Amino acid sequence: MKMKKRAVGVLAATFAAAALPIVVASPASADQGDCQYYLHEAGYKVGPKIEAACESGDQFSPTAYGSCLMGLLNIGVRVDHAQSACGLAGA
Repeated sequence: MKMKKRAVGVLAATFAAAALPIVVASPASADQGDCQYYLHEAGYKVGPKIEAACESGDQFSPTAYGSCLMGLLNIGVRVDHAQSACGLAGA
């Protein structure tokens, strides 16, 4: 019985060690490049204004998504494209 408990403990520790990197890993590494590529594929000319908006969406702050969204909307990007692009920038 003692041996069985020990084996279960070792298996649990092994499982936890294997699962830990998956649990603490960041979500898929989307960034400003993904934002820019999405907009390029949607037919927009990627220039300094799109680059700046996508970069602002890549920041780790509570206002990053909104900053990206407003930056893109102000230069004429459609709402649905801006939402998707900014989601990719900060995901």
